[in-house]
Amino acid sequence: MEDDELALLRDTAARIAESLRPADTTRLTAADPSRGAAVLERAGLTGMRAAGATATQVAVVATELARTLAPVAYVDREAGDDAALTLALLCADLVGVARGALDDALQHAHTRAQFGRAIGAFQAVAHLAADAAVDLAAAEAFASHAAWAVDALPPDEATAVATAAREVCAEAAVSVCETAIQILGGMGMTWEHLAHVRLRRAHAERRRGVAGERKAGALPDLRALDSPAEAAFRSELIAWIDRFDAGAHDSAGRPRLAWHRALYAAGYVGVSFPAASGGRGMPAAYEAIVNDELGFRGMPPVPPIGHLAHALRRFGSDAQRGTHLADLLSGAVAWCQGFSEPGAGSDLAALTTKARRDGDAYIVDGAKIWTSDAVDSDRCLLLCRTGGAGHKGLSMLIVPMDAPGVRVDPIVTAFETREFAQVFFDGVRVPVGDLLGAEGDGWGIAMALLAYERGPADIGWTSRLAAAVADMRVRGTGGDPVLAHRLDHAERWLYALRLRVRTRLRMRGPEADGDPGPEGSIDKLLLTRVDKLIGRLRLDLLGDEAMTGYLWSRAAGIYGGTEQIQRDIVAQRVLGLPRGR
Repeated sequence: MEDDELALLRDTAARIAESLRPADTTRLTAADPSRGAAVLERAGLTGMRAAGATATQVAVVATELARTLAPVAYVDREAGDDAALTLALLCADLVGVARGALDDALQHAHTRAQFGRAIGAFQAVAHLAADAAVDLAAAEAFASHAAWAVDALPPDEATAVATAAREVCAEAAVSVCETAIQILGGMGMTWEHLAHVRLRRAHAERRRGVAGERKAGALPDLRALDSPAEAAFRSELIAWIDRFDAGAHDSAGRPRLAWHRALYAAGYVGVSFPAASGGRGMPAAYEAIVNDELGFRGMPPVPPIGHLAHALRRFGSDAQRGTHLADLLSGAVAWCQGFSEPGAGSDLAALTTKARRDGDAYIVDGAKIWTSDAVDSDRCLLLCRTGGAGHKGLSMLIVPMDAPGVRVDPIVTAFETREFAQVFFDGVRVPVGDLLGAEGDGWGIAMALLAYERGPADIGWTSRLAAAVADMRVRGTGGDPVLAHRLDHAERWLYALRLRVRTRLRMRGPEADGDPGPEGSIDKLLLTRVDKLIGRLRLDLLGDEAMTGYLWSRAAGIYGGTEQIQRDIVAQRVLGLPRGR
């Protein structure tokens, strides 16, 4: 079924569900007689043929009915020996209950005022709502996949998927319902309000046993979901990896650039960029395939230049794209990104590096910090101030790193690397033609660029985490049941992250014309959560051998914008909560 058909079905089901929404708990009695095929009867009202309904169709209707707590006990549908179908419907119900709980909480956060403003403007409330949105996004991705699996996979695989999905959906639903009560305050603890009903229902379905469900077992490899064209591309990539000779591409001076150039020469950097710019014109999902296979094979990731390349592609002039884009993708010229400053990290609008117009050039003075790969870079995409205070006074310049007045001081990290540096600009002269966009466009360009930098697939991180989990599976947990449970838990949440990433990449279109937008902050928060989960587990399982990875997992909540800033973005730009003062 096409996405637009599912959307129409969802909208129709939502209208029916709203008509059945109970006003309070009086219509929600334990003796509700609706059982069996009730969900299909309701689905029939949407115009869907009940007899031939797919699990995906039924799950869409089930989710909407659960969202409003419509009095239809569709999860009690007699499914016979079809454990996967029963579990998939439970997942749909859990997602619907959680969605309804969050909707109620958001409405309250908009209308309830304290200290002269809506409570949703308070960061404490906004961050609760943002975390709930991350839980819900993971559950929605897994629930949709579970329903699809019932229709598309062999029964054993479908049951494995649906069993794992139920675990994630139940955990997420309980968390979201608990959060909703916290946001609702005392109102959420009254008998008449539906909040406690939602929480009771989430717990009941979390504990419910389903005959035939699997308590453990490997989840199907998501790489098996490739389309024929994607599978052919993956096979081509695997063959190249198998032939790759690292020694033939070794470079004592700039090993990262040597890898970049070898990967580009083989056709695996910027595959979603137009051919005229040095890419292959493929859909954005192919970028994830490259990152996946490199991560699974223990190879270095794709050079992290996608966010810079997208900024040039979208905002550069024809002359700038012609001069810089192909060289950036190929690694012929190395680039870095100059954003953070000693006094402006999360608050980029407060940066003080200035660019003063002087005839046909800008004179740049200031300093940047935490600039990745600055030591080896030839160009810097520099966010600087050309106007007054605030974000409206910011512009973006392309600055040669060998220009007089540029100084780079490496920073040694806790992992004993020198990939970061502080960069000083002292009277650096930059031609006006190297202004990206127009004066004052810097903030918009920076926000679009950061949306790509936060993407789990764009930075090649999901496959590294998957490889880490696979390694722990091979090593085993030494018979420790607690560690075994934590490994199962981490693997399920990583699977949810990867499902979310697949869906989001397919929404970008064939040439990645749109940036990930504010919902990319949900992806980044989910990535951060999973990264920390796996980093701590590896440390507890492997000891000092895993310390570097653990320390990197702590950095996941910092680079690309801190967790706290990502929560602000989700709360305000995704959930629509008011800004704080």
